[in-house]
Amino acid sequence: MATTFYAVCLFVALQLWLATVRSSPVDSCYYYSLPDLPVSQDNRTIPWGEPSIAYSNGTTCCSSLDQVRSELDAIDSQLLQLLSTRPSQSQRSYSGQRLRDYDTGVVIRIVGSNIYRFGDSNVAAPVFRDVNWTVREGECWAVIGSGSHQKTTLLQTLRGHLRLAPPPPPPGGLFPFLSDPPRDAHNAVALVSFAHRPQSTGSAFYDYTARYGAVRDEDRITLRESMFGEYDFLNIRPKVQMETKTPEELAAESVKKAIFKDLTAKLGLVPLLDLPLVTLSNGQTRRARIVKAVMSQPELLLLDEPLSNWLGREQQTDSLHVLESLHKVRNPRIIMGLRNQDPIPEWITHVALVKQDRLLTGKKEDILAQQVSDTARAEANRSFISHSGTPTARKEFGKPVAILKNVNVIYNTRKVLKSINWTIREGERWHLQGANGSGKTTLMSLITGDHPQSYTQRGESYLELFSRPRSKISTPHLRSLIGLVSPELANAYPRRPRTTVWEVIGTGFDGGFVPGGRNGVLSRLGPRHPDLQKDTTMTATNRQLLSRLDEEFSNRNFVDLSAGEQSVVLLMRALVGRPQLVLLDEVWSGMDDSMVLTARRYLREGGVGPDQAVVVVSHWEEEVPWDARDGLRTFKLEAGNGVEI
Repeated sequence: MATTFYAVCLFVALQLWLATVRSSPVDSCYYYSLPDLPVSQDNRTIPWGEPSIAYSNGTTCCSSLDQVRSELDAIDSQLLQLLSTRPSQSQRSYSGQRLRDYDTGVVIRIVGSNIYRFGDSNVAAPVFRDVNWTVREGECWAVIGSGSHQKTTLLQTLRGHLRLAPPPPPPGGLFPFLSDPPRDAHNAVALVSFAHRPQSTGSAFYDYTARYGAVRDEDRITLRESMFGEYDFLNIRPKVQMETKTPEELAAESVKKAIFKDLTAKLGLVPLLDLPLVTLSNGQTRRARIVKAVMSQPELLLLDEPLSNWLGREQQTDSLHVLESLHKVRNPRIIMGLRNQDPIPEWITHVALVKQDRLLTGKKEDILAQQVSDTARAEANRSFISHSGTPTARKEFGKPVAILKNVNVIYNTRKVLKSINWTIREGERWHLQGANGSGKTTLMSLITGDHPQSYTQRGESYLELFSRPRSKISTPHLRSLIGLVSPELANAYPRRPRTTVWEVIGTGFDGGFVPGGRNGVLSRLGPRHPDLQKDTTMTATNRQLLSRLDEEFSNRNFVDLSAGEQSVVLLMRALVGRPQLVLLDEVWSGMDDSMVLTARRYLREGGVGPDQAVVVVSHWEEEVPWDARDGLRTFKLEAGNGVEI
């Protein structure tokens, strides 16, 4: 009887619903109403005969409970479809109207949102608070931050790696320009970051010195094959079986081929396409990564630190003009992430300035005007760093740590270094300059002994390291005599879980995990700031707190640190053993202003001694902690030729 009562109730409800929708033309799919239920005279689970309900079209219903359920399921499905279609049609019409009325020309829209990491609740401390940021078509934006961490985090938010609360409201959401017609933001928005550590390298160490030899088969892979090998229409790797392509596929390939030819020519990559990838400089491969990103045809391209040691000053103008021209035709739109010390291109009209957990947005001149006082203080600090203290310049320097006479590096018929003559002595401070591809990295690899041709300098060519020919000094011993910071080392250094800061720094002695330096380098470059160390008003309790911060920092996992913190730790590693020669290549990469300020001051005020030689590799003079008054000397490379200037 319970089943009988349930079936009767369902049919009564269904008749009431049909009565309400019968007048709508949308419901013309329901041609016939259900007849009244006959009164059953017997005690059965189905209250009608077999079959006892006849429709006017000649069909009958229903001979079993399963058939009743089937008919009800069919009606439920149609009802749900009808209910879902009507609101969505109405919402699309309403949303489209609102999008046309209010969001025309809006690329990015964030209104009063906090930004959180996924997994954090709304009561947790947000990464950014109360963010209001609107980017409109025709505006040229740069995101500026004091270091890589927060700036990169903001750009990653646009890629969906963090969440916004509340989320940008409809219509349009975060990217209104992708709403009509709807496009997938995952495919339309691309991020190219020039952070040191590529995600694909994993946690293990890899041999970054292989680039100098290029003798293995895998090392002969060219830039064309490595970066653009997926595009078979560039005839990189001939296919055994050529597939027939549709006219649409051929048209798409033609567009990508045109982009490839145009950008490789404008960015000076054509002569490099068929050279081994391992022989190219960081700046050259960075330009190729931008070409590859544009070939994927995103509608919005985020470039994180494209100017960070990417090009020399003489090369920047043409390359920035290429980016400007791409942005102005929206193919693609471009937003650049810059450090505070990076020059802001003239064509940038708007700035999003990252200041801790806040974001200041607006016209470039308005935002930069708010930084006047901060900039003045920073310049005062730079002046203090550059000109305070006792100058280290001396008339007499110590014994040579590196002597290069008529040194050459040749790959087949291509000369990378040509008759280099350079002597570096204890106590000297050198600035090594040169455009990308001029041979700076190759020259450094000779001095570190990593380059195979450091063994082959004979006859008129001569290379002496620490008073001995390269062949007479073992590689482990040589590495203990040289403190090195470089992009290659930073990329290659393993990020294994549970490897602490303390252990990483310890590898700076003889290549092992030798404890040492706790009361020296770590306390000067760790959480303690030099100004705090000199503060005579600090209580014993506060000094104990700083000591505990050093202890906590030393026990943190290296892999969990930000890019700037990792750069500081690798600088500690280079200095901890007090090596005779310190080579600093792109040493400030990823550091924020306070980190750079502390590290520069430490290098000047005892971080390196008068008996240690230092070579700083950088495009910019202002990134060198010393100047001519400190005895700074400059060695410049140009097209493989070197000269002191």
